[in-house]
Amino acid sequence: MSESLPHRDVPRRRSATSWIIGGVVALFVLLVVGAAGGFVWYGIGLFNDQAGAAIRADPGVVDAVGAISEIHLDFSATGEAPGSEEFAYRITGERAQGLLVGRFVTVDADTEELREGSLTLDDGRVIAIGTVRNSSGAARTIAPETDAD
Repeated sequence: MSESLPHRDVPRRRSATSWIIGGVVALFVLLVVGAAGGFVWYGIGLFNDQAGAAIRADPGVVDAVGAISEIHLDFSATGEAPGSEEFAYRITGERAQGLLVGRFVTVDADTEELREGSLTLDDGRVIAIGTVRNSSGAARTIAPETDAD
C-alpha cells in the first residue's frame, strides 16, 4: 500500500485586469460623488449669500439687532421648520443676536426674498419680519411687532 501525499492546491494566479477595472470604476464613482457634492456646496453657498442679502435688507431685523456682523445657517433649526421654503439663520448684530426662521422665495436667479418669518432674540423677544405682497403684486414690509410675554 502506498500512502498518497496530501494534495496541495497550487494558488491560481489572479489576473490584474479585474483589479484595474475595479479601481477605474471606484475612481469614476468617487469623481461623480465629489462633483455632485461640489455642486450642492456651491448651490448652498449661493443661496446663503442671497438669503443673507435679504436678511440685511429687512428693516425689522436691522431695527432689532443693529448692524449685522454674522449670519450662519442653522441646519438643525432649519430641519425643524414647518415649511420647505423656511430656513433658520443665527444672526449676530451690534445690539442683539437671535434665531431668524423665515420663508425665502426666489425672485430671480440672483435674488431671494424674505417673505415672512420671525426673529426670536436671545432675550426672548419675538419680532415678525418679512415682506408681503398685496393683490397687485407690490411688495411691502411687515411692520415689526414685538410679542409682549
